[in-house]
Amino acid sequence: MIRLLTEADRVRVLSFLNQEPSYNIFPIGDIETFGFDTDFQRVYGEFDEDEDFLSILLRYREHAIYYAPTERFSREYLPIFEDDPFEHISGKTRLMMLVKPHLEGFTERREQFCEATELRAPVAYDETIVKTVRTKEECGKLYDLLATIPEFGIHKKPKQAYIEGKYESLKMGTTLYIEQDGKFVSTVATTAETSINAMVVAVATHADYRNNGYASALMTHLMKLYLEDRDKDLCLFYDNEDAGQIYLRLGFDYIGAWSLFDKTDE
Repeated sequence: MIRLLTEADRVRVLSFLNQEPSYNIFPIGDIETFGFDTDFQRVYGEFDEDEDFLSILLRYREHAIYYAPTERFSREYLPIFEDDPFEHISGKTRLMMLVKPHLEGFTERREQFCEATELRAPVAYDETIVKTVRTKEECGKLYDLLATIPEFGIHKKPKQAYIEGKYESLKMGTTLYIEQDGKFVSTVATTAETSINAMVVAVATHADYRNNGYASALMTHLMKLYLEDRDKDLCLFYDNEDAGQIYLRLGFDYIGAWSLFDKTDE
C-alpha cells in the first residue's frame, strides 16, 4: 500500500530514513524544515501488511527522491508519477535502475557520493579571507560568479529570481566565499542541513583565479565549521575526478553511486 504521509507519520518516517542518514540527507532535511503541510512538498510512503515502511517518494517542487533500504520498486508508484509529475528524480543508482524503465523522456547522470566525519588533511590558509554570505547584495555577487561557470546553468536563470531563491535558502545551510578585486572569486555552500549532517554544493572558483588554493581553503574552513564546531557530518556528490581527489584527500570517503534523471526538453 502507498499513501500520502501526514504530520502523524513524522517520527516513524524520520526513523526509517535515519537508517541511512547520509543517503537520505535531502528527504530528512526537507521533512525537518518544511514538514507535510506545504503546497510544494509531498511525501509518499509504501507499507507492508504490518504497516512497516518499505520505501518513500519525496516530492519537493519539481524534484523527486526515491528511497528504499533494499532493492525494490513498486509499480504502485506509477500512477503517482502521472498525477504528481516531476522534472528531476534521483536516488541510489542500484535503486534508480529499477525506476529507470518507467522514466520515458529522461536522461541519466551519475555521480560519486561521499561523506566526511573527520578532517584528515587540512590545508593552511588565511582564515580572514573566508566570509559568509548573509545579504541579498552578496547573493547577487554570488550569482555573478556562478554565472561564469556554464555547467552550473545559473546563467539561464534571471538574476533577481536567483537572488530571492538563494536568500531564502540561506536558512537551510551556509555559503562561504572569497572576494578579490571587488568580486566573488571562489565559493562553497551547504544545503539540506539536518540535525546531524549537511550536503556540500556549488564548489566553484572563477577561471581567472584558479590554482591559488581557494577551493581547498574554503573546503577546509567548511569542514572545520561542521565537523568540529557543529559536530555534524558532511556529504557531497562529484563527477569531476580532479575535484574528487581534493575531497578524498581532505577527509571524504566514497560510499556509493548516485543517479539523477532529468526530463529532457521536448
